[in-house]
Order: sequence, then structure tokens, then C-alpha cells
Amino acid sequence: MSVDTCKLDGQDGKGFPIHVSQNMGLLETYRYLMEHAADPRVADWFLMKSPFPLLAIVSLYLLFVLHLGPLYMRNRKPYNLNRIMIFYNILMAIASGSVFYGLLTSGYTTKYSLRCEPHIVSYDPESYRMARWVWRVILLKVFELSDTVIFILRKKYNQASFLHIYHHTLTVLLSWIACKFVPGGMWTFTIMINSLVHVIMYTYYLLACVGPEMQKRIAPLKQYITGLQMIQFIIMICHTFQSFLPSCEPNRKPMAFIYMSQILIMFYMFCDYYKKSYLRKKAD
Repeated sequence: MSVDTCKLDGQDGKGFPIHVSQNMGLLETYRYLMEHAADPRVADWFLMKSPFPLLAIVSLYLLFVLHLGPLYMRNRKPYNLNRIMIFYNILMAIASGSVFYGLLTSGYTTKYSLRCEPHIVSYDPESYRMARWVWRVILLKVFELSDTVIFILRKKYNQASFLHIYHHTLTVLLSWIACKFVPGGMWTFTIMINSLVHVIMYTYYLLACVGPEMQKRIAPLKQYITGLQMIQFIIMICHTFQSFLPSCEPNRKPMAFIYMSQILIMFYMFCDYYKKSYLRKKAD
């Protein structure tokens, strides 16, 4: 049996060897990922022991928004959820702002730069706080699935598009992967940028709930919100590109491929949406 030795960052920045068999089966690979490759600090946190609880939540979400929800609403009038939506958007804007501030002050205002910053498993207060904020992002992204549930209960099926559902599902799963394997270093930058964009986005949604007059006033801003999301992906692509350099996170290249592939897919889908929703209307 051939064996490779790869060095990961250990507790308090010390390296420790992980022996990875090239002939591992599926179960052995799973155990290796969960017990050795994962960040040991998060193992006992809610939803972090294994991926199955989160996969169950995502499965229930997809089952409701794709089948059970529309079936339930088939012969019912749309629910008036305006007050709930106002409270929800205030809560989400504040939560997103808190996450942005928490991540920013857990490394980016002290030791982190915008260059390649390796993920180091450390129990020092700042590094541990960063990991806790990344974990809170998972809880926030799970709660954000309520966006689609609200669409379904209001019979706004056009808003529960493939792009919307894919985006929400993807962000939940990526947040879990980030917290499980890299809750620190350069990998937190994309989460921080996304949280800032969500503050603006949920503030826009909040204003739209005020009434028809306000909706008319802010309607032109919708195009710029979509444009801001696309700029967000461009920034993420440029920053994540560093992780492909040989000297940057050499033991975490799979994370680089996962991050970059999904960011590129989302960027393409948002570009397509922008073109169909705004550029074609102007051309017509």
C-alpha cells in the first residue's frame, strides 16, 4: 500500500503529518476528511459533527420549495406576510452586518492582509473567534432559506427561480465546507464580502416592503443591486485566484477548486440574469 505524507497546520500553528493512503475506500475517505483533514476546533459545534444534519435541512428545503410548498398553495390565496417580511429583512440586514464586523475584527484589522493568508488551526482568542464567526455564518445561511419559503407562501413563484434556489443551496453547503475545513485565513474573505453585500441587499428588500410608492422610487436600484453582486464575484475570483499559486495553501488546493468553480458558475448565472432582465429590456 503506497502512502503519501501531507503536512497540515496543527494546533497553534504547529505542523503535524497526516498519512493518506492512495487506496482508501469511500468510508475510509469519509473518516479521513471528518477526523483528520477537518479543523478539530469545530467538531463538537452544532451541525458540524457530520454533513448529514445539514444535508437533511437542505433536502427538506428543496422538497418544500420545489414540490410540497406549491402543492400546499395550489388552492389557497397568497399569504399577506408584509409585517413578517419587514421584521425578517431588518433581522437579516443586522445579522449580515454583525457577521461582516465580526469577521473584519477577527483578523483583517490586525494580522490579515488581502494576500494569501494560510489557514492555521490555533486556539488563540482571535483565531478562535474567527472560527466561531464562520460557524455563525452557517446558521445565518440556513435561516436565509426562509427567503424562498416566503416566496412560495406569497405565490411569487417567478422569484423562486433556479438561480435563486441554486444560490441559496450552494451558499449553505459552501459555508459548511468552509467552517469544517478552513474557518480562517484567506478563505474567510469571500464570506466577509458576501456579508457586506447582503447588508445592502436586505436593506433594499426592507424599503420595498414599505409600500408601492417606495417600491417605485427604489425600482431603478434593483439593476445596481444585481450589478453589485456581480462585482462581488469578480472580487472573489481575483482574491481566490491566489490560492492556485504553488506557494499559497499547498495542502488545500481542493478548496481552491471548489471555491473557484462555484464562484465562476454563480458569476455566469448572474451575468445571464442581468443580460436577460436589463440589457434586453433596454434593447427592446
